Amino acid sequence: MPALQDLSDPNRDALEWFALLRRPDCDTYLHQAFAAWCTDPVNAQAYASLEARLHRLQAVPVQARPRPQVSTVRKSRLGACLGVLFVLGLAALAYLYWPWAERLASQLHTEAGERRMVRLSEGSTLHLDSASAMNLDLRGRVRHLQLVQGQVLLEVNLDGRELDVEVGEARIQVFGTRVLVARHADYDEVQVLNGKAVVQQDGEQRLVSTGERLSFDAQGLHRAERIDVRTADTWRQGHLIAKDLALGQVLERLASYRGQRLWLLDEQTAHRRVSGDFDLDRPADTLQRLAADQRLTFHDVLGRWLLVR
Repeated sequence: MPALQDLSDPNRDALEWFALLRRPDCDTYLHQAFAAWCTDPVNAQAYASLEARLHRLQAVPVQARPRPQVSTVRKSRLGACLGVLFVLGLAALAYLYWPWAERLASQLHTEAGERRMVRLSEGSTLHLDSASAMNLDLRGRVRHLQLVQGQVLLEVNLDGRELDVEVGEARIQVFGTRVLVARHADYDEVQVLNGKAVVQQDGEQRLVSTGERLSFDAQGLHRAERIDVRTADTWRQGHLIAKDLALGQVLERLASYRGQRLWLLDEQTAHRRVSGDFDLDRPADTLQRLAADQRLTFHDVLGRWLLVR
């Protein structure tokens, strides 16, 4: 038989010795055996080569993975300006179209230039002016009406129940048969054509009798004034009969019949007193004649504003 060849591998044995010498249970006997193994020059060279390789691996610095650079996003002035313009545009659209949306959300409403008569189930009649809106609840012991926009003439059926009209923060108790309630840009008002009415707001109360008009706003209730009952509801026939009326009120009514809101550049113009018979069914022509008489200039802004200067 051929002699058995030595199958040991010094490099493999060096790796095993390296692992054994680093075990926690390595004792004196294991170190003596390792020393005996190293007496062979080949084994000693293999172990020295292993240590040299491991030393070189530890000496190579581990390059840290580059951190991603966080880029600072700077908002450009153009983007900021566009954002502001977008917000302002939305606010302008909401301001322009909010009255129209509010009317559509109401139970009863009329469009610009439209007048409408509504007979209620309990016998009363409502005459709605142009661009007006109302909500109502007639089911309880007290009949509740809410004037949201515009103007309404109430012809009340006295059936023994109380009738209340809500106008902004004010409450009007109607004890008559013909009462006119209107909302304007800066104030609200009630005109009693027949009977009586009591206006309450912020703890203040005022009685209004036949032939009287009471206006009220955020500052409170104003003093009652006398009116001409014969001309108070001529708007139902398409006429605004003014007797020493503020020009701003006339322009506001004519603009509302065109579906526009009034914008007066001169406050003194609003307080001019005018008289006359103004045609509400032809507001554009009436405005042109009024502009010539009062030396005014009108500008149509986006079809929603009537700018007067």
